[in-house]
Amino acid sequence: MYEQLDDLGLPVAMGYVPMTRFGKTFDPAAGLQNGTIFPDLCKPFCGKGGGGCK
Repeated sequence: MYEQLDDLGLPVAMGYVPMTRFGKTFDPAAGLQNGTIFPDLCKPFCGKGGGGCK
């Protein structure tokens, strides 16, 4: 399968990241707990249907 992609000379994937503004941040302890210092990026996994979120 991968050899076919190489033969075509096509990239496997391309990422698109829009420009963002630097906003407010969590304090260091909250950043470690949430896995990011940016509240806008804090998107916890809640499971199927969102039933695991509190």
